[in-house]
Amino acid sequence: MSQSKSGSGITDKGVTAIPDSTEIRGGDSLRELSKRIEILGEKIDVLSSEISESKAAFEELSRLKEFLPLNIRVVEVRETTIEEAKREILEYCDKHKEGIFYPDDVADELGLDLKPTVEATEELMKEGTLDEVE
Repeated sequence: MSQSKSGSGITDKGVTAIPDSTEIRGGDSLRELSKRIEILGEKIDVLSSEISESKAAFEELSRLKEFLPLNIRVVEVRETTIEEAKREILEYCDKHKEGIFYPDDVADELGLDLKPTVEATEELMKEGTLDEVE
């Protein structure tokens, strides 16, 4: 957090600047100073609460991080027919001959929806074009 240039208070993302009326000026009465101190105390309470919420959210994200895959990527899925999916799956298998493939990985690689990919894979196995790994 940083002090604003006008000295009007603490500012940062999502935190409202303290209005200039809370600045302590020479000649302020004790009543005015007390009111400003009360306003600043309320703002400190709000900031403390926001800090506590942020810490809790950070701890939760840190805890969940261990369950997330290390490499996350966004896959744009396109619609296709079962026949088109079968053709693309076979092309994929021809390019990667020595591997074992799972329908979800192939769907991600090809940008296909998982359901038609699974259906196409099952049809290819029934036809004897692909072998199931046990």
